[in-house]
Amino acid sequence: MIDWKAVGLKVGIEIHQQLETGKLFCGCSSDMKGEPEIMEVVRKQHPVPSELGYYDVSATYEELRNRRFHYSVVARESCLVELDEEPPHDINREALEAALLIAHYFHSWVFDEFHVMRKTITDGSNTGAFQRTIMISKGGYIDSATVDGDLRVSLEGINLEEDAANILWKKDGDVGYGLSRLGIPLVEIGTDVIEASPEAVAEVAKGIGLTLRATGRVKRGLGTIRQDINVSVRGGKRVEIKGAQDLRSMPAVIEGEAKRQLDLIELSRAGLAHAVKRNGAIIRIEGGAKYLSYPLGNSTLEQEIRDMETVFILPLSMEIEGDDVVIKLGEGIESKYSLVEERLKEILSGPSEETRAVVSGARTIYTRPLPGGARMYPETDVPPISRPSLDLGPVPPPYYVVVNELRHRFSLDQSSAEELYVSPLRLIAEKALKETHLPPAYVASVLMGTLKSLEREGVQVSLLADWQLLSILKLVDGGYPKEAVEGLLKLVSERRPSDEEQLKALADSLVGGEVDLQKIIGEVMERDAQLVKSKGMGAYGAVMGDVMRSVRGKVDGKKVSEEVKKALEKALSTSSGRS
Repeated sequence: MIDWKAVGLKVGIEIHQQLETGKLFCGCSSDMKGEPEIMEVVRKQHPVPSELGYYDVSATYEELRNRRFHYSVVARESCLVELDEEPPHDINREALEAALLIAHYFHSWVFDEFHVMRKTITDGSNTGAFQRTIMISKGGYIDSATVDGDLRVSLEGINLEEDAANILWKKDGDVGYGLSRLGIPLVEIGTDVIEASPEAVAEVAKGIGLTLRATGRVKRGLGTIRQDINVSVRGGKRVEIKGAQDLRSMPAVIEGEAKRQLDLIELSRAGLAHAVKRNGAIIRIEGGAKYLSYPLGNSTLEQEIRDMETVFILPLSMEIEGDDVVIKLGEGIESKYSLVEERLKEILSGPSEETRAVVSGARTIYTRPLPGGARMYPETDVPPISRPSLDLGPVPPPYYVVVNELRHRFSLDQSSAEELYVSPLRLIAEKALKETHLPPAYVASVLMGTLKSLEREGVQVSLLADWQLLSILKLVDGGYPKEAVEGLLKLVSERRPSDEEQLKALADSLVGGEVDLQKIIGEVMERDAQLVKSKGMGAYGAVMGDVMRSVRGKVDGKKVSEEVKKALEKALSTSSGRS
């Protein structure tokens, strides 16, 4: 067990969350529905100096990889703005207002005027080799309940950005991108340094995600939120890890990076950086063999060497000759040989500032040097934007306080309470408690259980309006049979009544007129006479089930249960008297 305080673990979180609006600087859809491709554009990208004349190290590195980028252009979801062939349109006001609401939820200080900047990105994910970004606010915090106790984590601020294009394929050094995602507005939330256990950090990330969804202004589903983490230990360097999507594996990713840096710190003390010798396609690390596991296994040094084959797209093999490690490079251009040599010296000198990506489970791989400040410059196609005047209301309580209240009030487990917290159905549940006498647990079972079950069956529950759901719950409060609710929800989603009178008529048509419950029970008892005779009160379940199928939700189950028990007791009493 690692003592995280002793090793000086420091972690920062970056959350990138798509907003539920159209694209940020054009009128294209952000639905990503897989529209057909109308053409492909192929480009290469080259770094340019910043306003101060400096080249960003990550941009220079990407140029050495010498890659071509193929862009898939689709109808409705991309246009000349995405291709950087047309200036950006006016900013999407709905996206700007959503970003301001999110800043409000995180107690972040909003600027009076917003300036659009360009961030150099030459990995092909942006057609123009830059990403537009806007600083919306500074500071703020989130309160979280964690395994380390209650934490208040400060934020650096909140940015509104364009999302990048999504990778479709990779082949022989070329990369294919789709333009449907490029330009979708997202908020970037970065925390200050968190000095806590990896498990506590994951819980902070979870809290940020829940708070974002509680605003009701963000997209839901796979790929709509991405989490990056920055990790360092004492004596190490800041490493940004991209793609730490799974909160369950986040602690292992953090721990793995901390251990990797500790291993490299120890390795750097051997002075092997000066023992790297290259002769064409052969690289020798003199005296490095003892720092590999033998037979070749999974030491940090060996994994870093093997990863270079993937990173630089260059076949290599590794052998041990006496005390030396010999790396033989496959056929490739001279610049790639130099990249491998420089990367080796970097590894043997200790941890470096770099970007890595999660490749499987908790394992990460080097992708490029960590970008610096030289990649930011002003966007001159978009004028400054004044802060709109909005009434955002009071800041809600911390997410975990509300979740705990929901858990206890609606008798939910932790997972269901969190789901209700971020769901639009929470407002309906709250209204139902105020306007009906229904038990909270029943309200939750309809909104969290029945609706989900119907959706799995293919019923379009998303078409149900808030007022329709509330009206159905009010009908139940007025005596409408609970057993008929599922059928009524299906019917309402199909017929879509426009007012309460039409909905009531649908409810009446489903239940029908008066039901002769006693007659139905008598018929069932007569049909099941032998079962009742042999099992007595043990036949209750079978009789109850037959009666409920006959009344088809037209009578409340509680009343049916009471009458079936009375009928069974009477039949058994009569039978006993005769004997």
